[in-house]
Amino acid sequence: MNTDEKIVIFDWGGVIESHREGKYSLNTAITNFIKHFNNDVDENGLIEKYFDVCTNKIEQGNKAYNWFEKIKYNFNLECIEEEFYKFYEEEFNRIEYYKEVVEYAHSLKNKCKIGILSNLGSVDKQRLNKQVGLSKFDYVWLSFELKCSKPNEKVYKIVEEDCKIEPNNILFIDDFKENLKPAQTRGWNTCNACGYELEKIQKSVSEFLDNN
Repeated sequence: MNTDEKIVIFDWGGVIESHREGKYSLNTAITNFIKHFNNDVDENGLIEKYFDVCTNKIEQGNKAYNWFEKIKYNFNLECIEEEFYKFYEEEFNRIEYYKEVVEYAHSLKNKCKIGILSNLGSVDKQRLNKQVGLSKFDYVWLSFELKCSKPNEKVYKIVEEDCKIEPNNILFIDDFKENLKPAQTRGWNTCNACGYELEKIQKSVSEFLDNN
């Protein structure tokens, strides 16, 4: 365990990619995507249902569905797999993201390690890479590769085992407080912020790096 090295870990959705109303955000893309293949879908609770389906909170019975089949089945979509993924990529690549946060994250490379810790599916990794340049990060932890997602404590244990940095030398930035609670319990430093709150993020990082 390295007792001196520090790491700043960024969440993706909400911190780098926009979830903000008024922007072309993730929620906008999800709604447009589902309605493209089923214009009669009920928009009330659509976003919550989408995430419940993606995170397996909605039971599928005895049949094992892949992600495409789960979305198609639960929203009664009229499409084949090829056109589903083609439109998904086109629509979700339109989502705005906070370039200033990405630039700031990259600028920390000469001061500490940097990482990404995010809940996402394999279909989203290419989009994430286009936005942030994953090769520029020292560590990348993605839920579909870890086989578990935040706020499951197993995720935070994996991070500690991988980076071998003391918990008090880890700063985790996430827009959901629920995702920060396990980190705080383990002794991590945390910052609850969205990407449009760059000054708050910078202040938190500066205080973290200055604290010996």
